[in-house]
Amino acid sequence: MSDAREERSTASNDGMEHGDNDLVNSGINELDQPKAIAAAIILGFAGTGVAMGMPMLVGSLAESLSFNEQQLGWLASSDMGGLFIGSFITALVVARANRRTLAYGGLLLVILSNFFSTQNQELLPLVLCRLGAGVGAGICYSTCTASLAGSQNSARTFSIFLFVLVTMNALIFYIFPMLDAKWGVNGIFAFYLIEAIPILFVIPLLPRYFSGPSDEEEKSEDTIELLSKASIPLILPRLCLAAVFSFYIMVGAYWAFIERAGSAANVSPEFVSGSLAWSQVFSLSAAFLAVILAKRFGQSKPLVFSLLAISITMLMLAAQVDSATFVISVFSFSFFWIFIDVFQLGTLSNIDPSGRYAALVPAWQGVAQAIAPSIAGTLLAYQMGYGAVMTLCAAASASAAAIYLHVYRELLNTSPELANAS
Repeated sequence: MSDAREERSTASNDGMEHGDNDLVNSGINELDQPKAIAAAIILGFAGTGVAMGMPMLVGSLAESLSFNEQQLGWLASSDMGGLFIGSFITALVVARANRRTLAYGGLLLVILSNFFSTQNQELLPLVLCRLGAGVGAGICYSTCTASLAGSQNSARTFSIFLFVLVTMNALIFYIFPMLDAKWGVNGIFAFYLIEAIPILFVIPLLPRYFSGPSDEEEKSEDTIELLSKASIPLILPRLCLAAVFSFYIMVGAYWAFIERAGSAANVSPEFVSGSLAWSQVFSLSAAFLAVILAKRFGQSKPLVFSLLAISITMLMLAAQVDSATFVISVFSFSFFWIFIDVFQLGTLSNIDPSGRYAALVPAWQGVAQAIAPSIAGTLLAYQMGYGAVMTLCAAASASAAAIYLHVYRELLNTSPELANAS
């Protein structure tokens, strides 16, 4: 353990810019520097852009290339499957790999895959290109998440990340219809390509390696308190990852086809894109409210409540899709998506302070979002309608709520203070 810690410390010191040694000597975590946090957040744009822009991308693929619903599901699953692969591989090596190298590799994959997506738009070549783009996005997303989780106040850092991310995504829903109207789906692919290029220039601000705690830090009271949580059964963080997977089945199915569901219900394209954009703006309030509720009620109770609330919303949409239910579902989905993500990451961080399981969150998000569009597309291919898709979403969200409720009860038995931790 001591040799491994010394090796990581040496690698980290080798990768520091001028003046970083002073920060280490003064006990300041390099990952807490504003420039490091900013670089990680900006890198996250390349990792999450495809997932957030999925409704508009699927709609553009349908209009520009005339793919059927099942083929659209395959294409959406290719992006999300690649996200899982990239995230899973990154989670395995991020603790010891050079994070700048990972970020550069991910960005280059995003750039090249989106370029080739514009060159050959037959189904199989495009599936392979979207898979490559997803792998690159997964590498960027997981590297971003791991870097932000290494900060001393990860909850605050993730709140900033989600706030900035949602603001950027709101712009996507205004930009994508204009790009689609002028250049079709190639305009969207070009956006992902061009977006990744300037991010290359901020990667030098990202710390190369994760620095393990010093001997003094290992003996601190805070660390002793964290180590005392090692008695928490290993099944609990794994169940949390299963709940992340279940929740993102809902996200993947809903987000991939909500634009299509609105179109099928004769909701105008302008109304659809406007609702999606304003729902992103509205969801910014979730980051602030989550912090307030966590301090008052802990994280588990609001998490279970919000999952049940979104299940009810999905059932409402399953019963009828019109302008009113479309708006209600989009706004509640966008709000609770951010709200739930904050609590999911916070719950895992409380249970596992090492951050190992939190680093796997992007991978499970990716595999769920890879599977979900294909399942939803198959339901539609068998003429089961969008009501069946929304019922699937409701069941997935309710399953996640049941898992978190079980985790909460187990924590009450093993560590009551942790069960209601903020």
